[in-house]
Amino acid sequence: MKVLASVLGLCVAASANAAVVTNTHHGADGSALNAMVLSGDLISGLIGTELAGDLGWHPANPAAGNSLAPQGLPAFTNDSGESGLAGLLNDFPGADTPTKRVQYDLASASDIPWIGILSGNDGKDGRVFSTTVVSYSTDGGANFAQLGYFQSDPSGTLNNAGAWGSTYMRIYDDTGAPIMTGVTNLIFEFYAVDNSGGQMRDPSDGINPLTGIDDGLTAAFVSPLIWEIDVVPEPASLALLGLGGLALIRRH
Repeated sequence: MKVLASVLGLCVAASANAAVVTNTHHGADGSALNAMVLSGDLISGLIGTELAGDLGWHPANPAAGNSLAPQGLPAFTNDSGESGLAGLLNDFPGADTPTKRVQYDLASASDIPWIGILSGNDGKDGRVFSTTVVSYSTDGGANFAQLGYFQSDPSGTLNNAGAWGSTYMRIYDDTGAPIMTGVTNLIFEFYAVDNSGGQMRDPSDGINPLTGIDDGLTAAFVSPLIWEIDVVPEPASLALLGLGGLALIRRH
């Protein structure tokens, strides 16, 4: 079973008539959304570079001793669903601090219509959620701009009854235009998502500096499992990839 949640992508819109938005699917178990993972996207098979400030992996993840272990960086781009400890990020990054910072260098400058992020946990708790900041460069990595801050689900969403084992969040422009053009490099910053009780929270105590919003909850300190990052190239069509008919989209 899949549950569709409409959530707001907090970012800078390209114009007053367009916005970068998100939608989220939840799966009843860890493998329920594997069919949504794309093969042959712009970062398929690439091994990202961990940037300064990256906090590595949860100690239970075999990648804690080697980021190139299958449960580490390869899990993000291997075009398959995951299970177990794959992609398990480190807990307790601190308020307003990403737990993982990874950069991908594209083979050539590319227009990107959408990005997908699969997260999940066989334990069916708050680790299924994701919070991501996406930044991009159009000059070979010399300078980066922020696309936006994206939560898979609104703060306060609960998964403590084990309803969901996986989450797939798509980031796209509601007009069908590319969310980024001429992109040469991408940075993904992943944040903690949970309070250990299955409740989605933002990474801030008080006002979130990335959104200007206080969700009224203490900062998340439990981190997600990231099972895939899809970066879709043009001329892929949002309609052909299943986004054209979705009506439950809120605009920023």
